[in-house]
Amino acid sequence: MAAAARTHRQTAAPQPSKRAERRTAPSLRVVEDRSRWPAVVGTALLFVVMAAMLGAAIFHTQLAERQLTIDELEREVQAERSRFDELRRDRALLRSPQRIADEALLLGMVRGDASRFIEIDPTLLAIQIATAGATDDDVSRVIVETDPLDQFRDVKSVSAGQL
Repeated sequence: MAAAARTHRQTAAPQPSKRAERRTAPSLRVVEDRSRWPAVVGTALLFVVMAAMLGAAIFHTQLAERQLTIDELEREVQAERSRFDELRRDRALLRSPQRIADEALLLGMVRGDASRFIEIDPTLLAIQIATAGATDDDVSRVIVETDPLDQFRDVKSVSAGQL
């Protein structure tokens, strides 16, 4: 029996001591419950930042679209201004006294020898206006004086509104 006990001891695996068991076993302990507010605040802050970035991107897109519209309108305004300038130049050419004189010569008209102004009695003018009605809104600007400089001023003041 002693021999059987020896062989049993030799064949049996050596058992680890309690100290060795303590070293290899993980140390477990109870952890207190942590508060979650920093994670919640961080997540909320992340969503706010993302929303602000999305809003900035949308705002920038709207700004760029409106700037394109403004640029297009400015191009149209510039084109219309140049067209207006061309029309003014054409009008000035058509109204030039030299062109009118040339056209009159082509039509067979000749220049008069002298100019003569006819004075109209104001009562006859009033009767004519009352009979035929006013042809324009500016009936009160009838030239009565014969001073050429005053006549020139009157003509210029009337034609200034036609430019």
